[in-house]
Amino acid sequence: MVNNHCHAQFIIRNENGLHARPGATFVSTLKPFTCSVTVANLSRGDKFVNAKSLMALMSLGIKKGHEIRVEFEGDDAITAMERLKSEIEKGLGE
Repeated sequence: MVNNHCHAQFIIRNENGLHARPGATFVSTLKPFTCSVTVANLSRGDKFVNAKSLMALMSLGIKKGHEIRVEFEGDDAITAMERLKSEIEKGLGE
């Protein structure tokens, strides 16, 4: 078993930040993956929360221009990171 660990940092460009709609896209992008995924809002100094939970993600209050760090750990970590990067670049459904 390969245990991959990687992370990525993103600046959120969505006009209204990660409200319910783009937040749901963020979470649903990660759900199919078996790896553990956590996220923190670096702009607010928040702790890491489960990135596969919409309620946890919403608790971070991520606004436009905020920088987030996403950590991935597990067999499909790199694939999950690449998929999330692509979705963020496309605007998370907006």
